[in-house]
Order: sequence, then structure tokens, then C-alpha cells
Amino acid sequence: MKKEIIGIINVGASAFRMHIGEYSGEHSKTLDFLVKPLHLGTDTFTQGYISLDNVKKASKILNIFRLKLEEYNITNYKALCTSGVREATNKDFFMDYTLLHSGIKLEVLNPSEEIYIKYIGARNSVYNFLKMEHDGLVFANVSSGNITLNITLKDRIMYAGTLPFGSLRIQQMFRSIPHIKRYRAIEEYVRTMILSVAATIDPSVKLNHLLGAGSSINMLLRLIKPQENVITLKRLETAYERVRTLTSNEVIEETGLRSDENSVLVPTLITYIKLMELIGAEEFFFSRTPFPELMSHYYAGRIKDLHINARIKNTLLSIADKYRADTRHAKWINFFAKKLFDGLDDLHSLDKNFSTVLETAVILNDVGRYVTDDDLAGNSFYIIKSLTIPGVDDRMLLMAACIVYEANKTALNKEPQEYMNLTSSEYLTIRKLAGILRVAKALDAGRNRYITDIYITMSDMIIIDAHADREPYLEIAAFENQKQLFIETFGVSIELRARIRYE
Repeated sequence: MKKEIIGIINVGASAFRMHIGEYSGEHSKTLDFLVKPLHLGTDTFTQGYISLDNVKKASKILNIFRLKLEEYNITNYKALCTSGVREATNKDFFMDYTLLHSGIKLEVLNPSEEIYIKYIGARNSVYNFLKMEHDGLVFANVSSGNITLNITLKDRIMYAGTLPFGSLRIQQMFRSIPHIKRYRAIEEYVRTMILSVAATIDPSVKLNHLLGAGSSINMLLRLIKPQENVITLKRLETAYERVRTLTSNEVIEETGLRSDENSVLVPTLITYIKLMELIGAEEFFFSRTPFPELMSHYYAGRIKDLHINARIKNTLLSIADKYRADTRHAKWINFFAKKLFDGLDDLHSLDKNFSTVLETAVILNDVGRYVTDDDLAGNSFYIIKSLTIPGVDDRMLLMAACIVYEANKTALNKEPQEYMNLTSSEYLTIRKLAGILRVAKALDAGRNRYITDIYITMSDMIIIDAHADREPYLEIAAFENQKQLFIETFGVSIELRARIRYE
């Protein structure tokens, strides 16, 4: 059986990590794993850019990784940067310089994709994950640069966001405060951060479980040494109280942690303790799989999210509920939009991924009314593009925002900069899907579900046969008013024919 070897490089805020995995059929194994500490995040989080000295050090580390790739004859690799590079003002220079001096091509991993990979990795490796989600789960990715929280209840994501409160960032923020007072300052800061998240969630929502991920886990494993994939609140509090009484050198000597790990130990312990206090949990669960190894499994196609489409749809409906949109109406429009997208696939020539983009636009079309009714296009655009939804990347959300804008804009709207920067190909795609959205909206213009189903035929024109329980006067009028964008985009006439069902 053919073997595939994949190399993954993770350029993090506090260290460079490399995983080399071998895959054959259903079997996989780790061939090599390297860790090289380098605090790029210290530069980025204090001065905003990566110093030239660290750019050069990064190139030397990547040269070592390149030699390792050559040793295994690997050409299929990914080198991905997280917050330490992602937030640096000179990230483009950093990636250009390291490419020239190491031959390693770096990419920036956006926060939503990073948390999504960790999330589905946990779904595939943590026992009883689905039950924890159903009961109310806080999935916390605690890393050097950021904390990303994904809060789920049953089949809906109640909150998803990336917060600039990573352990290294917090340590840098309070480094000038005297040792004794620093603990209290960090405690107060983390508590305020967590309360700000809690304030966005319905108070009636009961959360029961915490699952941790990120670079913090390996450090806690070496500090606490749990036998199972669970760490209790009591053991965390005991470790924290012990660390508070020791100097930095004593902590390193007693725990065996590296100096770079010791510097972020206190913020990490406090973050997990405060998260557990928030949900009233006595323990938190975790996966032992390091992130580079997890990425290797992901890009090799070994971990999959079988329920992604249902979860995305339920999450979109939850967001629409939050903005007081009519989700009953949105579901019905989505039904028509899906039938139009599938029935006209030869006309629009878009792949199935755009069905998710269209669904996102359909369900979130009315969220802008939460702000004001007189600028639905602009308000909805800015709300949608600012969202974080695991499994839906930033570009897809921007496309959905643009579709909603195109479908609702008026002559009074001032076009957002991102909309003006679209390529001609992207603009055409948006017009195609906005045209479908307009037609779908018209089919339930009265919000009464008079039209129960549609059937589509194509020849020299497109005919939509609509089955209706009653005469759909509003829908017919809305269709005539809304079909022009579709006609102008595709260059073909479209007609609605209603068939009334009589008892």
C-alpha cells in the first residue's frame, strides 16, 4: 500500500514546531517531531512588529526544518503561522525574508480555521465529546497569543470568538508590575475578560463542561502529570498556590519547565481556573495531540467533520435569532434558494461550496434590521463580515456579506471598501448568488408560506412552477420587482407560474 509522508510546520507565538507523519491506508504514525523556542509574540505583542534579529533567528530555525524535510524527501508540506506572525505589521517582510533565506514558504492561518482544526480534532479524539456539546460545552483554545472560545449547546454554537488575551500577551502586559501584585492584576484582568464573554450569552443557558486546547496543554501536562485526559480544578488551584510562593528560578528547578514556559505559566493557570469558575466545573478535559500533529491529520484527510453542514445551519439560525430576525421566514427562503441553486447549477456553474455561502447570506439577510430598517444592506454587511463561525472561513463570510449587500442595496448606499475591492470574478459570483437570493425572497414575500414548493425548467427561458395553497398575489408582485438582477446577470428571462391547489 502506498505511503504518504506529510510535513507540517507551525510558527507559533512562542515556538516553532514541526511534525512529520506517515500515512498508509487507515494507519498513521509520527516519524519526527521538533520544537524550537522563539518568542516572536514578545515582539509582536509589545512593539507591533518582529525585530530583524528574530526574523534572522526564524530563518535559521526554518533552515533546520527544511533539512528535515529533505531528509524525508518531503515535497508535500504546509508551514502555517498563527498570532505571533499574523498580527505583526511586518508579517509580509517576515514571510518574504524567511522564504529567501530558508526556502520555506509560509502561510498565515486565520483564527477561524485554527480553532476549527482544533475543534474537529477534539470531536474525533475526546471521549463523550458529542454529549458534552449537547449538555453545554466551552471549548477553549488557550495559546500564547490569543484565547479562542467556542461555546456550544445541543447543536448550536452560542458564541465563537478570538480574544487578544493569550498567556504571553498577558505576561507582557503586566511584566512591569511587582511580583506579588502581578498575580492579583492578572486574576482581575482574566476575570473581566471572561465576564465580557458571558455577558453576550443568554443567562438562561447552562454550560456544564470545559475542554481545553492549544499550546498551554503540553505545559500543564508536564506540570500536573494527569493520568487521564482530565485535570481537576483542585489540582490547578494547588499548582497555582505553589507557583505563587516560588521565584522564577525555583519554578523552573522544581517543575522542569523551560524558562519560556515559566513566563506564561501563571496567566495560563489563572485562565483555566477562571473559566472553570464561570461554568461551575470541577474539571476540564483535553486532547493530548499536539497542534502540528493535528494539522497533519487534518490536511491528510484523516479527521473529518461529518456534521458540519447541519451545525453551520443551526449556528446561523442562532445568530439570526440573536439579531431578532424572522428565522421561520429565513428557513423558507433557504428552502427555495437551495432548490434554485441546485436546479440552475448548469447556469451558474458554481461548485457546492457556494451553496454554504448562499445559505449563510439567506439566513443572515435580515440581521441588519436589528440596527435600523433604513440601511439593511450596509448594516447586514458589517454584521456578517465581523462574525466568527467555525467551519466558515473569513473569505466565505465576506462573500456572504457582499451577497446580502448586493441583494438589498439602494442608490443611497455607500459601497463598503471591501465590496469595491472585489475582483471581476468575485463580483460576478456575488451577482449570481444575489440574483438567486432576490428571487428566493420574493417567493415568500408575504411571509405566509402560500407557495409550498417550486419546480424549475430551463430552455430558452427559465420557468418556475410554484405550487401554492392560495393565490400568491404578493409573491407574484415581488417576483416581478426583484427578478431584474437575475436577468441582467445571466442574460435569460425568468417567469413565475403559480398553480393553486384547490381542496
